[in-house]
Amino acid sequence: MAQGSRIRDRLNAGERLVGGWITMASPIGAEIMGLAGFDMLMIDQEHGPGDSLAAIQLQQAIAAGGSTAAFMRVFDSDTQLIKRALDTGIDGLMVPMVETADEATRVVAACRFPLEGVRGVAPGNVRAAKYGFDKDGFMAARGGDVFVICQVETAATVANLSDVGKVDGVDMLFIGRNDLASSIGHLTDPNCPEALELRQEAERLIKESGRKLGGIPGPGDDAQAMFDRGYDLVIAAADHAILRDGAVACVTSLKG
Repeated sequence: MAQGSRIRDRLNAGERLVGGWITMASPIGAEIMGLAGFDMLMIDQEHGPGDSLAAIQLQQAIAAGGSTAAFMRVFDSDTQLIKRALDTGIDGLMVPMVETADEATRVVAACRFPLEGVRGVAPGNVRAAKYGFDKDGFMAARGGDVFVICQVETAATVANLSDVGKVDGVDMLFIGRNDLASSIGHLTDPNCPEALELRQEAERLIKESGRKLGGIPGPGDDAQAMFDRGYDLVIAAADHAILRDGAVACVTSLKG
């Protein structure tokens, strides 16, 4: 069964969780990230490469590294795309650009079995049911063991947050600061006063909704500052960025 319920329980108990991005589709890199002790790792298949087979290999690598939960960001809210992602056995799902309560409702429905939702059922086939070895547990969970995250990435979403935040089954609303700024014309300046004000409004509305609040750090706004403002999950690092920055630091130290 997916570990989404365990992550949900930890957050409900007041824990602040630290996550990492898996963007390179490298099982070795994913295993190293898992060994590092992150609470969860987000396999990025929106801006990162990969398919269902890659997602399975990355989850196996993460599991080899320890008890870190494996989440996936898909590139669209399409029901069939979500079904394939969930069948790989992910513990949590992130969906970008969810702007309305209706869209959020469809995302939740795509994660749940009938009659609570519309997710297709193949308990004897898929990795999420351990290829049939855990059919009973898979069916009993009815999809509720998947942690569901909807991203807040546009001004339109912020305007609708009071309604989006009421959708049962959405565990977390996750602010994408760069897209949020670009949605009001500040593509290259996500820390301008207008973008900052919009982000602060999103933070306020999410906390008022009772949903968990997630996000990523940015210049002048590190993970600790975000936790101090009430964030529940901060995805604070990415495999490619750790490699890039470490490589640059090494070369700079030796060659100047």
